[in-house]
Amino acid sequence: MTWMVGRQASLAFILAACFSSTGLAYEFENGVPLTLGFQLGETRLQDVRIRLNGHEVELAISLHNPSDQPQYAGFYAATPLFGYLGEGEEYADKSFRELKAFQDGQPLPLRSAQRAYFLGQDITPILRKAGIGPLYSNEIHWKRLEKLPLLHNRRIDNWQSQATFGWSARLAPKSTAIETIRYSALPKFALEMIDSDSLTRLVQQHCGSPEKLREALHRAAPQETQVFSEVFEFPLPSLALQDTRVTIEKPTGKVPGGRAFAALACGFDGAMAVPSDGTIRSATYAISVLVVSLLYGAQEEADARRD
Repeated sequence: MTWMVGRQASLAFILAACFSSTGLAYEFENGVPLTLGFQLGETRLQDVRIRLNGHEVELAISLHNPSDQPQYAGFYAATPLFGYLGEGEEYADKSFRELKAFQDGQPLPLRSAQRAYFLGQDITPILRKAGIGPLYSNEIHWKRLEKLPLLHNRRIDNWQSQATFGWSARLAPKSTAIETIRYSALPKFALEMIDSDSLTRLVQQHCGSPEKLREALHRAAPQETQVFSEVFEFPLPSLALQDTRVTIEKPTGKVPGGRAFAALACGFDGAMAVPSDGTIRSATYAISVLVVSLLYGAQEEADARRD
């Protein structure tokens, strides 16, 4: 799938817990959220912060070990099952290979795995025997695909894939540490008419006011009729009624889609205008952030009006 914006060129225990069910796939296949979870034992969660800069995500978790003994915390990251849309899809690489984890700024070793499923069966060994990786890609030679065996009398093709990661961190007795995870998000995206019902629904789903957003857009760029929307989902199953600090930054460089103008999230007490910083009170299990961007031509108009 290609960007549809006319003004721009293109837009071992832990791993077992990572969504092993093969019956569910992510609803929007042009966006792939990354679930992040942890098991803390006697370690206590003190603070959670999410920073979003363009597509770059940084999740920082403050942990405290109150005991007189060292404690270990376990972490995992996992994609949902995702399919292959074709050569033109925007997110051709869904491996999250750039994911990194740190403790107090020091890198932590990661364990990673990739699996493939077809008709509810793990076909990873079948693919590897044929010299094919579990993540479907444009690099697979068609002759290798043709040589795959039949499964339930059906040719194996267009399977679903999943990438998972796991790591652990040691906390010294009576100590506090900051665990940081960094990766590039793959949000759901769309080009929206400013007055469209679909943009209205998106804003309402993120507890915002469509009227206030439209007024702000019209003030900034009166001639503009379209905006670029992105939905960043953060499934956080280990959170329960935890206040979470959220910062949405305005990237200094050019990013696909446009320049971030507004951000909305349910429970978020920060400003709608980007950059924004605030807290989502009592966040539970998942956070969804809507970022609305002005297309680059419109952003230049808005900057000129401010000058």
